Amino acid sequence: MTQPDASTAEPAGKADSAIVCQPPVWPAGTSWVAVWLGIGLAVALACTAIALVQDWSPKAHAVAGGATGPIPVFAGIPPLAWLVERIGGGHVEVGVLVQPGQDPHIFEPTPRQVMALGHARLFFKIGMPFENELVQRIAARHAGLTVVDATQGIVKRAATDADEVGQADPHVWLAPPLMRIMAGNVAEALVRADPDHAADYRRRAAAVAAELDALHARIARRLAPFRGQRFYVFHPAFGYFADTYGLVQESVEIEGKSPTPRQLQALVRQARADGVRIIFLQPQFDPHAAEAVARAIGGSVVPMDSLARDVPRNLDDVAEKIAAALR
Repeated sequence: MTQPDASTAEPAGKADSAIVCQPPVWPAGTSWVAVWLGIGLAVALACTAIALVQDWSPKAHAVAGGATGPIPVFAGIPPLAWLVERIGGGHVEVGVLVQPGQDPHIFEPTPRQVMALGHARLFFKIGMPFENELVQRIAARHAGLTVVDATQGIVKRAATDADEVGQADPHVWLAPPLMRIMAGNVAEALVRADPDHAADYRRRAAAVAAELDALHARIARRLAPFRGQRFYVFHPAFGYFADTYGLVQESVEIEGKSPTPRQLQALVRQARADGVRIIFLQPQFDPHAAEAVARAIGGSVVPMDSLARDVPRNLDDVAEKIAAALR
């Protein structure tokens, strides 16, 4: 019996990105029935592979998620992503733009992130400058994306960072009572986008609110003995936290920049007068200026994150570190 001719197979290296189906070499004595069954199976497998690649493209995945699976949404920063995840549960698939260790004040989203954001249904923001610029860039091109200001209804304090001068301080997630307001905003945005699960979103939001109330009460008790005292931090992210618990935040960074030698001397004098021995430093920032102040006062630098994803755990940690520094 004549064997199928394999001499017409495409030479290796000619198929760059296309999928090439090459006829197999069949053992002697193979029946034509077996040959055609083998060819049919190979074609079916190839078509399945192509379909899988197409189905898992970002656009196809986002469309499928919006219709039959979790709603694709994005948050600008990790703490807000935590809040959306807790309220959305299994009904949402949450992406986050700023990654651990990145500074949101100088953050630029990658082209891949911008593309993925364009396929999302909702974008939750808290008012960081990069978020506002990003929304202006993509709003006209992605009409299906709804932008949600999670801080609606919050009275904001004035910013002291040079990048935010003239704007409101965006670090609202560091005060549990304000995070509670944000939880309500997130829940209502999800209800509008997915009314079929409204009861679930509101139930989960109520549970998060209760958790934040307990967190607030716990931190208030812990920091009550230190009301009116000052703590020193490199970047002034903890203003809302300080206001909430009757503390005073002092910043090493001045208007978004490391202090000049003269400013550094004044800061050291003030820190000595306040009896400070700890300078808190966020992991997103250069440690040199904080270390210089710490050396001058005979103290040390202690890490304290303002962008950790797990908000209750992180704020418990922040409260404990500040209490230890002020004892």
